[in-house]
Amino acid sequence: MASREPLLRVSVSLDGDNAVLRLDGELDVASHSVLADALLEIEQQTLRHLVIDAERLTFVDAAGLHPLLSAKARMPATRIELRNVRPQILRVLRLLDLADAFDVDP
Repeated sequence: MASREPLLRVSVSLDGDNAVLRLDGELDVASHSVLADALLEIEQQTLRHLVIDAERLTFVDAAGLHPLLSAKARMPATRIELRNVRPQILRVLRLLDLADAFDVDP
């Protein structure tokens, strides 16, 4: 049996009280735990600003957004910004009425 590439890869960069998470792949019900784990790890830091770089994110569904919403609730003092959001992902955010929940920079 050939090994399969993970649906989602997350890389984390920390710089003081700022963090950048770069998402690469698909964020959905099958892969959201990868993002949830990364967010739980960085929540141990006191962050002022968290950037989610979605430039290489190719797909998202409602279940995939759950870890971001949970992190927002657990880190109310942290500004969470979504950067490089593709139009189809921005459409999902708008359809779910979540575009205003985050600072979105398409």
